[in-house]
Amino acid sequence: MRDLFVEIACAQVAKWGEELCGDSVCYEKDGNMTVLAWSDGLGSGVKASILSTLTSRIIVSMLRRNSSLEDVVATLAETLPVCRVRKIAYSTFSVVQIFPDGETYIAEFDNPPLFWIRNGRVMYLERRKREIGKRTVLEANIRLQRNDWIVGVTDGVVHAGIGGLWNLGWRWEKIASFLESTVNEHMDAATLASRIIETTKKLYQGRPGDDATCVVAKIRLPRRLILWAGPPENPEKDTEIVQRVLTFPGKKAVCGGTTGNILARFLGREIRVDLASLREDVPPVGILEGVDLVTEGVLTLSLVLRRLRQGVREEDVRYEKDGASRLLVLLFEADEVTIIGGRAINPAHQNPRLSGELSLKARILEEIAEELRKRGKMVHLEYC
Repeated sequence: MRDLFVEIACAQVAKWGEELCGDSVCYEKDGNMTVLAWSDGLGSGVKASILSTLTSRIIVSMLRRNSSLEDVVATLAETLPVCRVRKIAYSTFSVVQIFPDGETYIAEFDNPPLFWIRNGRVMYLERRKREIGKRTVLEANIRLQRNDWIVGVTDGVVHAGIGGLWNLGWRWEKIASFLESTVNEHMDAATLASRIIETTKKLYQGRPGDDATCVVAKIRLPRRLILWAGPPENPEKDTEIVQRVLTFPGKKAVCGGTTGNILARFLGREIRVDLASLREDVPPVGILEGVDLVTEGVLTLSLVLRRLRQGVREEDVRYEKDGASRLLVLLFEADEVTIIGGRAINPAHQNPRLSGELSLKARILEEIAEELRKRGKMVHLEYC
C-alpha cells in the first residue's frame, strides 16, 4: 500500500434557496493513514452546515489520534448543538480509514451505503451492526488495491428526481449502474464526483430539493516528480545526482543551464532549444531525450513561485508552452515532489547589478515547496 496513493475529491450542491451546503467533507492523510469522513447535518443552510462540519472534523481529528469509535460517538453526542424544535443533536456520518497495507475500516451512520468499485463493478460490502449509545452503526472491513474506488453520496443524491423526472428518485441501485457505466481507470476522482453532482442537478431540474454531496476516493499508483535545480557544491557528486535523477521512478525536470549540461554530458546527448517556448519573461526550454523538461534556472523558478502565490490552477496553464507553465503542469500533476537544490555557486549570481531573486534560489525552492504543500502535495526538499 505504501506504493499506492489515495486520490480524494468532492463535489456538492446546496438545497435550492440556500447559500451554504448542509453537508460537509473532511479528510487528512499522511504516510501512515488516510481518514475520510462526510456528514449530512439536520435540515439545511447554516445550522446544517455547522452540524455536519463539526461532525466530520471531530471524526477525522479523533481517529487520526487513534481514538476508538465509541469515544468518537460519545464526543459527538456531547459536542453537537441541540435543535430547539426537535430536541435532538443530529447529523449522519460515514468514515473511511485506510491503512498503509490497504486494510480499510468503514463505519456508517444513517448515510446511504457507500459504493466500493473494483474492475468496473460495484462490489458487495458485508456490513455488521454495532450499537454505540443510542446509535446503530454499520461497520465493514476490506482490503483496497490499485484501481479500486470508494464513492459516497448523501441523501440529496439518492433522492434526486423524486416527484419529478423519477418518482422514486435516483435510488442507490440506479446510481450503482451509473457508476459501473461511467468509471474507468483513466478517470480522476474530481471528474467522477462532478459527473454525479451534475446528474443530480439535472434530475432536480436545476432546483435541488436537498443538499447533495458526492465524495470519491480513487486508489492508484502515486505520480512522482523529481526536480533538480543546480549542480552540487562538490563536483565529484555530479555522477551520484545524475544517476539518482535518471533512475527516479517518475517524471524528471531539470532547472538551470549548467545542470542541464551536466545531465546531457552524462547521457552523451545534446540539448536542443525549443524557440517556440520563448516568452518575453521566460527563457526557452530545452529538449533532452530521457528527461521530461529542461528549463532555465532562477528566472523560471521565480515565475513559478509568483504564479503559485497568485493561485494559478492547472487548467490555467495546461496548454501554455513556456517553461514556467510546463513546470507548473508537472508540479500540479505530481502527488509527491522531490526537489534537489544545488549549492554550487554560480558566478553570474554574484553580480550586484542582477535582480536579487538570482541570489535567492534556496529561498525560492523553499517557498515553492511550501506553496505545493498548501495544495496537498507531499514535498521532499534537500540540497547537494
